Amino acid sequence: MRIMTRPPGLPCPVCGRPAAGGGPAPCPTCGLPAVGEAALVVARIGATIDELTRDRDRLLVTLRAATPGAVPGAVPGGVASPPVPPQPVRPHEPFPSPWSPAAPEPAYAPPPVSWPAPQPPPAPVPGSMYPDPDDGPWGAWGGDGREPAPVRRLSPQQVLLALGALLLVAGAVAFVAVAWNRLGVSGQAAVLLAVTAALCGASAWTARRGLRATEEALAGAGAALLAVDLAAAHALGLAGLDEVPLRLWTALSCAAVGVVALLLGRLTRSTVAWPLVALLAAQPVPLLLLPEGQAGGPAGVAVLLGLAAADLAALVVVRVGLRGVARVLTALAAGGAALLGVVVAWEQPPAPSWTATGLLLAAATAALLARRRPGLAAELPDAVPLAGVTAGVTALAATGSLEALGRSGPVVATAVGLGLLSAAVLAARLPVVLAATLTAGTVLTLGGAAVLLDAERYTALAPLVLAAVVPALLAAVRLPRLRAPAVGAAFAAPAAAVLLAAAGGAVSRPAAGLLLALVAAAGFAVASLRAARPEETVAAGAGALAGLLAGGLTASDGAWGQVAVQLAVVGAATGAYALVVRSTTVAAGAVAALVAACWSAAGGAGVEVVEAYTLPAAGGLFVLAVPALRTGGRSWAAEGTAVAVALVPSALLAVAEPSAVRTVGVVVAAGAATVIGTLAHRQAPFVVGAAVLAWVALGRLGPYAPLLPRWITLGTVGLLLLVLGATYERRRQQAREAVAWVTQMR
Repeated sequence: MRIMTRPPGLPCPVCGRPAAGGGPAPCPTCGLPAVGEAALVVARIGATIDELTRDRDRLLVTLRAATPGAVPGAVPGGVASPPVPPQPVRPHEPFPSPWSPAAPEPAYAPPPVSWPAPQPPPAPVPGSMYPDPDDGPWGAWGGDGREPAPVRRLSPQQVLLALGALLLVAGAVAFVAVAWNRLGVSGQAAVLLAVTAALCGASAWTARRGLRATEEALAGAGAALLAVDLAAAHALGLAGLDEVPLRLWTALSCAAVGVVALLLGRLTRSTVAWPLVALLAAQPVPLLLLPEGQAGGPAGVAVLLGLAAADLAALVVVRVGLRGVARVLTALAAGGAALLGVVVAWEQPPAPSWTATGLLLAAATAALLARRRPGLAAELPDAVPLAGVTAGVTALAATGSLEALGRSGPVVATAVGLGLLSAAVLAARLPVVLAATLTAGTVLTLGGAAVLLDAERYTALAPLVLAAVVPALLAAVRLPRLRAPAVGAAFAAPAAAVLLAAAGGAVSRPAAGLLLALVAAAGFAVASLRAARPEETVAAGAGALAGLLAGGLTASDGAWGQVAVQLAVVGAATGAYALVVRSTTVAAGAVAALVAACWSAAGGAGVEVVEAYTLPAAGGLFVLAVPALRTGGRSWAAEGTAVAVALVPSALLAVAEPSAVRTVGVVVAAGAATVIGTLAHRQAPFVVGAAVLAWVALGRLGPYAPLLPRWITLGTVGLLLLVLGATYERRRQQAREAVAWVTQMR
């Protein structure tokens, strides 16, 4: 029996160099085990793929030839297939078995190990059960056409190694706690050091053997035992170490663990645990080295900022797997520095407060400058959010530092904030500068204003709020996208300033109400000038709100005459705006303001005549009816309400409380309404006027009816009945005509 001769010259599947022999011999170049067997398997797979490709091409040619109306040479999807040369059909010849006798055959030439060129995917067929790979995450391979990455799961080996390392560390702790006095101090130290060194050495040995999981588990256990050794040495007084202050010993222990881990990481570069331990052990060292009581002051802020800078620099040198940890540590250190700096700036005296603010300002500047370096630019946030966040934190600290200066501090903070907001509007085309100035200005302005409000210093805050008009107007002029909210802020600032001045006693309430009425008039004026633009609604709403505040503020002081003046101003401005925009709703609001002004004036003057209240209301209703009168609308929907409000209350009082002047006035007005309704063919004034005349006549003559002799009453009634009976048919026809005539009125 002859052994199969292995085809010579097969390439290594990894490095491509010729494989040397068979069996378990590795590749001399890349070290691939059993390179001969691997190369043979890859060659067989390549030959099978080539044979399948030829079979596919022959099948496609046969299918095209059998398809009626097919274009010769056409390939589905628009991809032309190369012509397939005729191949002799031979029975399948399997690869020779290693145990079969070698037959005389020509030398084996290995086919080239290559994959067919990828073809574009065919168009999806409607109704096909196979999804289109470009359809998104529910396609065959997802949106990118690649097989989804397998989910990483915790293997049993990793669980066993983790439990073993944990139990080993727990045993070491128990050994220190229980068996320390049974052996000598030197023996205890020798045992712990020997176990720690053995674990570290075993981690290095397994790293060279390629046992990654075991290597990491042993390294973690060794680092934990090293920390236990140092803690036990101090706690149990080894060589008098218990006399070292605990804070200092903790710092030295962390530094020692970090140095050892760093050295071991340099020796075994494949171990991730050592650089991770070194990075974590270095974090508390700077704070622990500070003297007692200094960690909560500017020194602590400086140390945390330095630690954040060191962690940021470590991002460049650590391996890729640890960059996430370094990012988290950098963020924690920077956030802690910012929080501590703000607390120091607000809680401590001016000197440490300003020191903390200066440190935060320097750190913000350094962060923006560090982002220009190519190595750090990818690890830091974008310049715009970075500038906004750092400027906001610095401005918050600066507000606290200014507050520590005394009464002028919050005023200065608010004024500086308003200046920065104005500068932000001017620097709108510079994103980084805009983010910094806008955030800092907002924080300073709101912080200073909050301090003044908390101290109830309304008089000092009022002019600062009024000064907010400047950045609002700048934004309204220079930033079209922010014009509407800027207009609202421009009207809200003076209104708030007036209210603050009134609350602080700088101006009286009636004067403040008049100022608010002028603000309302200005709002309606701007709305009229900017009609049919987005800022129109904002300006009109601000004007309406200022008018309501004006009336309410002055009415609370009982100055009804001033209320009438302010409502008249607001009503006139609203009426002008209604004429510009031709809005019935706005016109109704204007009329309501003017009527309320008349009522306030009459009530403030102590007028009790009912006509002082009904006639202004009737006049306002008549003004609202003018459009309907011009278009010839129905009288009851137009002037009917106005006529009724003007006549009915006075008619009732003319009968209930007879007065010559009121009676004459009611009769004249009702007669005029009746005549006008008759001539203009308007039903509402005719009916209301006639009804009022009848009511007044009956009401005035009713008291005199019982005073007449009975024969006169009986004779008069009988005569009327005779006349009606004699002319019944004619009067009936006349009544029908009268009703029809009234009904036909508009």
